[in-house]
Amino acid sequence: MKTYVVALMLMGLLFAGCSPYRIIRNQTDQSATWSAYRTFAFVDTNRIDPTPRDAYQATVEEIKRAVAAELANRGYQPTKDNPDLLVNIGAVISEKTQTRQTTINEAPLYTGQRRYQWRSQEVPVGTYQQGTVSLHIVDAQRDALIWDVAVSSVVNRKQVTPVQIGEAIRNVFAKFPGKRS
Repeated sequence: MKTYVVALMLMGLLFAGCSPYRIIRNQTDQSATWSAYRTFAFVDTNRIDPTPRDAYQATVEEIKRAVAAELANRGYQPTKDNPDLLVNIGAVISEKTQTRQTTINEAPLYTGQRRYQWRSQEVPVGTYQQGTVSLHIVDAQRDALIWDVAVSSVVNRKQVTPVQIGEAIRNVFAKFPGKRS
């Protein structure tokens, strides 16, 4: 009975360590002096597309709240006047095709020539949506990109929740090169 409980605890720890969010890019400017930065501001995205869809705008605002909370937890202060860091956010949802490999059991029956070859193929089995959030942090004085990170996850057909966004941003900031919380 004791081994059964220990096995269950280990499985629980294993599954708790698995995250549905995957960091797909994490590049840092090694010459950046993170200790010199004190303030941050978000890049004004309304100039790019003045009429984004309401759901997209709401999602970006939720991402901004989560990023601002993570930066504030690390001692950075939000400001509108002459910030040290500029934060640019991008969010994309794209449709992806899920595939699987065929097996030899699916090969057609064949009689005839000796040089018959069978090759495994990728066959589509469904589609899903993948959401990606990109975060660029720029040194405002040097106008230089100092941290470029992106996180990706499969999203359901419903709207992404603030809890999911917060979890994804916390995952990203676990790799943050600046001040630690």
